[in-house]
Amino acid sequence: MALTAREWLLLPEAEQKRRKDELSPYECFLLRTDLEYVHFTEDEKVSLTEQQKYDFIHPKTYTEEDKQVFNKKAEAIFSKLINEAGKFE
Repeated sequence: MALTAREWLLLPEAEQKRRKDELSPYECFLLRTDLEYVHFTEDEKVSLTEQQKYDFIHPKTYTEEDKQVFNKKAEAIFSKLINEAGKFE
């Protein structure tokens, strides 16, 4: 199995340099886009628990129902903000 971008981010810096060629073009794309702002220090990498590492490597995926609930809450918030902004005009 090839190295994933998330796994690569958790490697020590020396090992990252050594194993950079194991990343697929798609994983490199993820490092430049979705994971661009993820920067662990070497101390953070060492101090992460196994559960934290697992949670980072395997992020939660949301169901369609979860997405709909989130979008409804977001719409309610935006509607409230728009209504409140209209009061100040």
